[in-house]
Amino acid sequence: MGAIKQSVAARAIAALTRAVLAALCLQVALLAPAAASDLLALGSSPGPIPMVASLETWLDTSGQTTVEQVEAGALSLGFKPLRIGEPQVLDDAALWLRFDAVSQDPRHHWKLELPMSGVDRISLYYRDSLGRWVVQQAGDTLPMSAWPLPGRYPAMSLSPELGQSTRYYLRIQHARVPFSAIPRVVADSQLTATRQLDHVLLGAYFGLAFLVSLLAVINAVAYRDWGFASYALYVATFAGSQAAFTGMAGLYIWPELPALNNPAVFALPLAAAATAMLFVRTVTTPKRFFRALDWLLMAMFGLLLSIALIDGAIPTPESFAVANVLVSAGILILLLVVGVSLFEGDRHARWIALGFLPIILATLFPLGRNLGLLRASFLTENALLLGSALEAPILFYGLLRRVTQRRESESRATTLRTTDPLTGLGSARMLLGKLRQALSTAGRYQQPCALLLINLTNLAALQQQHGRETGDRAMVMAASRIRAAAQTTDTVARVGDSQFALLMVGPMTADSVNDVATKILASGLRPSRELPDADPLIFHIAIGYMPEPARLAKSEAQAYLSRMMQAVKDMNDGSRKAIRMIQI
Repeated sequence: MGAIKQSVAARAIAALTRAVLAALCLQVALLAPAAASDLLALGSSPGPIPMVASLETWLDTSGQTTVEQVEAGALSLGFKPLRIGEPQVLDDAALWLRFDAVSQDPRHHWKLELPMSGVDRISLYYRDSLGRWVVQQAGDTLPMSAWPLPGRYPAMSLSPELGQSTRYYLRIQHARVPFSAIPRVVADSQLTATRQLDHVLLGAYFGLAFLVSLLAVINAVAYRDWGFASYALYVATFAGSQAAFTGMAGLYIWPELPALNNPAVFALPLAAAATAMLFVRTVTTPKRFFRALDWLLMAMFGLLLSIALIDGAIPTPESFAVANVLVSAGILILLLVVGVSLFEGDRHARWIALGFLPIILATLFPLGRNLGLLRASFLTENALLLGSALEAPILFYGLLRRVTQRRESESRATTLRTTDPLTGLGSARMLLGKLRQALSTAGRYQQPCALLLINLTNLAALQQQHGRETGDRAMVMAASRIRAAAQTTDTVARVGDSQFALLMVGPMTADSVNDVATKILASGLRPSRELPDADPLIFHIAIGYMPEPARLAKSEAQAYLSRMMQAVKDMNDGSRKAIRMIQI
């Protein structure tokens, strides 16, 4: 009987022991950290160290939960392992990330970096060895002096204690743009090297943008070209948007004015898109093809600027959504206008299309991130920089070709007004200007001048007998022989269908002028293999010699030329005299 009682007591004690041990194990389990994620071991490699397997997330929809409340209710809040590729719209909510890390190498001081500029606020919490909270904060809503480590991206120090696992809580606030960036851990040395390289590359980009803008302004002034002017405005605005987007403006331009960060990040890209519309309109002039296209570009220009101003002053999710829709529509309109220009045969449009192609493709990455279609990555952060670096020289070269060809066309048009296209001699208009100048100069210095009117009298016969081509060849030969008889200071021009003029200035006598006329007459009589049957060129020459040019004012130049033209035509009266002196 006593043995039975002893056995029952032993079993009761054993059961009680098991119950106590179970309760202790349950308590330890409740108090112990969750083992759902891997411990982040910070060893000898300077990083960056992947954190995906070590991160757990929880979305605080109220946005009001404190770190103490998160720590106290960690098991009931429902932290889940991080899943890549799930952008989250936070707005008024807050995203919490939790991970455990242990530093194992005393040579490194570790930083947690969030490789995404423009984050509203990021806060890192952990307890030190005495159980006190260590809090670090950064983001666009804080001045740069409040950041633990100033830079384009938020970066905060991890616990310096070695060999001891530390739990970290990361709180992220980011309105309107879906958030999907993944933080990374990197050693101080690696972080410094990465940031130095970033600054070199960004400095090269902004230096290129400044140089292109400056050259565009210089060309706009030199050529009086609105295409270069609108391009300079577009490049400057786009570079400003990238300065805000990459965090360079917040770091260097307004580091203590965080209120400018968000408006600049959202408004400047819209302004850049608006100036792109203006640039394309200026260069392609779509109203040549369809006036509706021109109105469409101007309407989009006005809408983009309006939304930029509204969103910059009163940022709302609705204005952000409208901005994304307008940017998408703007891309389609640019493609439409450039496509129409290419279809209509605009030879400059291909350079505009080639230049805008990389920037349009690059815009798809941040636009996809804004719409929640893509997660934050290197391309969503830097694609626009790469696209712009490719775009700038292509568009500049295209504009340079455009303005050069335009200047050549204008020069040819000007030349055609002052030069005869068949013979290469001056035109009647050019001769008249030279004659006015000669009369003015000769009257001032009391020097004589002479005007010879030369008519190729057998031109009609040559054309009738051998055709128009032979007649044109005869005119070219006549121009060549008259030019050969003239001095470098003389002016030779074609003033009619078969008439030429030779204006002589400087010291001369009537005999010397007559000698020149005789030389021209004799040169025409020389046989030439250029004409069928070696036909000669028969000239009639009227000489208007003015020993006292002061008697004629420069305003009488037109009357003087008309009188000489009539005089040389009157020589076709059957008279054999080929040279006639006309008294003025």
